[in-house]
Amino acid sequence: MEKIVFFEDRDFKGKSYDCKGDSADLHGYIRRCNSVKVEGGWWVLYERNNYTGYQYIVGPGEYNDYRHWMGFNDCVRSCRIIKSAIGPYKLKIFDRPNFGGQSFDLTENVKSVHEKWPRQEVQSCKVLGGSWVFFEHPNFCGRQFLLEKGDYPHYSEWGALKAIVGSIRRILQL
Repeated sequence: MEKIVFFEDRDFKGKSYDCKGDSADLHGYIRRCNSVKVEGGWWVLYERNNYTGYQYIVGPGEYNDYRHWMGFNDCVRSCRIIKSAIGPYKLKIFDRPNFGGQSFDLTENVKSVHEKWPRQEVQSCKVLGGSWVFFEHPNFCGRQFLLEKGDYPHYSEWGALKAIVGSIRRILQL
């Protein structure tokens, strides 16, 4: 069963909230989030209510400090389970909006997009299989953007303010 437990304080201390469903708005349950235990499934945590703001992708395990999931602060206001974290994994990225220009197909993680694909930006993409995370910087660092199966004709569709993608990782269901 998919389950995630949020704690107000570091090291799994303080007030906690268990989420066993597929999504939750945490605003009424905890004031801040400094640690998390993921007991099943992959989850996307959002900095703001209504599944908006910075996104943080967490899988099974324990995160005793928000920096361990690359959090920018202790704000987690909503979350949801990632349902399509199974393969086969296939992603097609484009250097122009609306799937135009040069394209590149991916089936594996890419630690540095610019080493594999010499384009400055990813303007659009198609997730043909699995779920993927775009990172703002190489080496899986910086802001995270979850992309599930579907078409993204413009980078704003995955929540980015810029078309910069530094690295890309598949979400593997354990």
